Amino acid sequence: MANNLSYLFLLFYCVAFSILLDKASSDCPLGWYHYGKLCYFFSHESFDWFVSQSSCHEHHARLAEVQSKSQSDFLVNMAKTYGPGQSYWLGGRDDVIEGIWMWASTDQVFNYTDWYPGEPSNSGGQENCVHLHGAVVSKWSDTSCRHAFRFICEKEYPGDGSEVIG
Repeated sequence: MANNLSYLFLLFYCVAFSILLDKASSDCPLGWYHYGKLCYFFSHESFDWFVSQSSCHEHHARLAEVQSKSQSDFLVNMAKTYGPGQSYWLGGRDDVIEGIWMWASTDQVFNYTDWYPGEPSNSGGQENCVHLHGAVVSKWSDTSCRHAFRFICEKEYPGDGSEVIG
């Protein structure tokens, strides 16, 4: 009887482990967070927009490109959780045509925005990159691409996108 229980326990353990291993291989990489069809990484280090973009590329990702209010709400909540008061680079810029805001990886014009009132301002004529401004209730602001902020990378979720993991 004890032998049968040991065998059943071992069998259960092996099945459970293989299920977890299979599940882990289809989720976002360690340190990334799943929302919708994407995985997100929130940096703890600050760089300028260009280095931030390169860092995302090194992870086969891009700076986050916000397409909806629900996605924006997720990013804002995560940013507040992992870096309260911190600003984060997003993938938007208007350096090709001033005032025409596009996502850097696709050159698509923004179809959703969450600008802080009075933004974008292009103060000093050199504010060509978008960041999620931690000090102003996590709204968007334009600023010089040379400022150092944390950043948010995004890449495709390798699973089926049917559940939210965080």
